[in-house]
Order: sequence, then C-alpha cells, then structure tokens
Amino acid sequence: MARMDLMGAPNFRDLGGCRGAGGGTVRPGRVFRSEALARLTDEDLRRVAALDIGLVCDLRAADERQRAESRWPAGRAARTLYSARADALAAVRISGWRERIADPAFDAEAARQWILGAYAAMPRLFAEVLAELFAALEGPASPVTLVHCTAGKDRTGFVCAILLFALGVSRDDVFENYLLTRARCPPAELVRGLLGDELEGLPPRALDALLVMADVREEYLMAALDCIGRDFGGIDAYFRVACGLTAAGHAGLRMRLLA
Repeated sequence: MARMDLMGAPNFRDLGGCRGAGGGTVRPGRVFRSEALARLTDEDLRRVAALDIGLVCDLRAADERQRAESRWPAGRAARTLYSARADALAAVRISGWRERIADPAFDAEAARQWILGAYAAMPRLFAEVLAELFAALEGPASPVTLVHCTAGKDRTGFVCAILLFALGVSRDDVFENYLLTRARCPPAELVRGLLGDELEGLPPRALDALLVMADVREEYLMAALDCIGRDFGGIDAYFRVACGLTAAGHAGLRMRLLA
C-alpha cells in the first residue's frame, strides 16, 4: 500500500503488498487508487507516466468529469472505464452535498444515513463496471490499472475493497486499506480542499454534516457488505452473479495480480 506522495493527489497509492489467496501477495505496481487527477502537477505527471498505466477506471459522474477534467501524461494512452450509473449516487458527489446542506433539517445524523444508503446501493450500481474491470484484469493483457473518483474515498474505496476481496485479501486488511484514506485525507482537510471559500458563513449544522460525508468509516463499507450478504448471499456469489466472474476468470485474476 505504498504512497506515491503526489502533490496534486495526496491519496494516490499502490494497492500492492496485501497478503492474498494461497499465501500470495498483491503485486506492487499493478493497481493504483486515487482521488481526481485534475490537480496533478507537471512533476506528478512525470511520475505517473513512469507507472505505465494502461487502464483508468473513472467512477465519477459526467458532471464531475466535465467540471474537473483529468490531467494525464502526454503521449501515454490509457483506456478508460466509466460507470454508467454513477449519476445515481448524489451522496458521494460535491453537487449533492451542496444541495443537501442548504436544507435546514439536514444535520450530521441525516448525512450519516444518506452516506450509509449510498454505500448500500453501491453493490448493484457498480456491478457492471466491476465486471468490466475484472474482465480487463483477468486476461493475458492485464494492464496496469488506476481506479479513481473525485475524493478517492467512497466509490474508489468500495471498488478497491471488492477487488481486494476477489484476490483473497482478509477482511481486516481490506478495511485497513479502506480506512487509510482517513489518515491521509482527514475530513476537515478534504472539505476545505473541495469546497474552499464556500465554507464561509455556513452554520455549524451544515459543517457537521459535511464532516460526516467527508469521513471514511468502517460502518460505511459495512453497509455495502451487508447488502452483498443480504441480496446475493455473500461475496463469492456477488462475484459470480452480479459481476459475471467465472471460476476461470477468478483464477486468472489471481494469477495476474498475486505474486
């Protein structure tokens, strides 16, 4: 889980290093995760170019992509996967935050329930893009991959958690990786970075709600996993039924990404 220390993407990191199935280890340099790429510096771009990324899984909605276009190394082509259903998750988008905090009744507990509901919806909303991601990674041309969204914590956190589970990483290690975002991007810093001057004059009720939505909590990811257990009967059934991951594909995924 090596950190890249990019100036414009402080949460950009390598998923490699976790212990996976059969005593293997997730290969370093194969899958990375990050927040949005719009603020990458020229030096950041040089470092990203050296990673030889061939596939980008951009989980942002269309309006987010238009508002903050990704910077990418010149001359480095990468195929991009998009989620066709990303627009449905207003709770993890800044535009949704702006709308909700204007409601005088929207407080920290309302924000918490909204985020929990969003995570519970993720298994179905992201099944299609996970199927595409697995299909790309399981084959002989398995590309170096980057998964990202806007803040790099909710959508990216869910998709990367599911990928790590598919590689046989333990629940404790999956949660450790997920929660690492909180240490690297504390909620207060994330809110300031995303909303800046818009925070001036907001009532304490709205600020408290924003901090809840900007947080990374074990209960958030658990809401998604509880949904998987309830609706699909467990993570293995979710891989097979929702994501179309066959036994051969699952074996191929582990062969490509575990050392």
